[in-house]
Amino acid sequence: MNSDDLSDQQATYLDADRRAYFDALTTGFRRAAQAVGRIEEHTYNIGGYPVRLRFAGPALVAPLTRALAHLAVAPTDPPALTVNLWDSVSTGTGLPLLVRDLVDLLRLRWFERLDGRHEIKGYDSPHIRTTFHLGPDILSALDTERGAAVYWVNDADALPYYERGYPLQNILNWWAASRGLHFVHAGAVGLASGGALVAGAGGAGKSSTCLTCGLARLAFAGDDYSLVTLDPAPYAYSLYNTSKLRAEVELNRYPGIRPWLANGDRLADEKPMFYFQEQFPDRVTAGFPLKAILLPHVTGQADTWLEPAAPMTAFRLIAPSTLLQLSGTGQPAFHLLSRLVRRVPAYTLHLGTATEQIPRAITTLLESLP
Repeated sequence: MNSDDLSDQQATYLDADRRAYFDALTTGFRRAAQAVGRIEEHTYNIGGYPVRLRFAGPALVAPLTRALAHLAVAPTDPPALTVNLWDSVSTGTGLPLLVRDLVDLLRLRWFERLDGRHEIKGYDSPHIRTTFHLGPDILSALDTERGAAVYWVNDADALPYYERGYPLQNILNWWAASRGLHFVHAGAVGLASGGALVAGAGGAGKSSTCLTCGLARLAFAGDDYSLVTLDPAPYAYSLYNTSKLRAEVELNRYPGIRPWLANGDRLADEKPMFYFQEQFPDRVTAGFPLKAILLPHVTGQADTWLEPAAPMTAFRLIAPSTLLQLSGTGQPAFHLLSRLVRRVPAYTLHLGTATEQIPRAITTLLESLP
């Protein structure tokens, strides 16, 4: 047997081992479902595809579905993706032995076994993707060939607020990329006829711009992440109906929001957050044709105005956070973002303190674009 044959055989063995790891996780879900005696199913239209979430017991249902509620649809067989979700505390079901030992090792030697985006070294392949989020101890895995995923957390009550606001990011990002769709770190607002991505570094005014527009009756597709495709034409799909502010002090600008907050009793440690769908279901959209990219810039002046921005400026503001934040985001996303800023015009949105001007300026721009 020559070295090439040996390498091929070793690669085959590794692939089989990764599948065995994924199957062990699936076995854990089945045990949890058997222990609680029920599976609760919810189906969502994500990026134009039916995605089914199957929960072993009710503990994770509310925390992980409120942000997706605007995308709920009737069950469709077969779904494009099935995600099995469970936690150990509420189901009384631990991880299968070998997976439990892996998690124990990751807790102890995370600095050796996890990369900067929580991916487990050695466990990823073109078909099996997996991450471990240390702290809340969230284990996510996807089998792209079988259209199946598993999501496990030790304790549903310990889910961090950002996981409740933007759930299943890793799984959905990996899966969407396999379908030619890509997560982009940008909000999206606009009109039924077409909308805009709102992108920028932290503190640039991205979330507050999306919130201001949503409150002014523009279509709201999200404030932090969007799902984008360029084929056959640029289009932005909504992912989450979540709206959040950077800090509690920003609530003073939106005095009516406080009663809507999903985490109003935890603002000392969490950013204010609420679900737009629960307050304004008629303003939340599943998506729209993409007409523009907006790059917020806080000026401190009263008026809001727009000016064209170079494609490279848009790329510098949208690419780094997208590529660095999301596990598994690599060369395909880089190419999409490069094409995106060349095909969709970008504008610097100079934000004034007279916030009522912001949605008017965006509406005027979108109505002027073909």
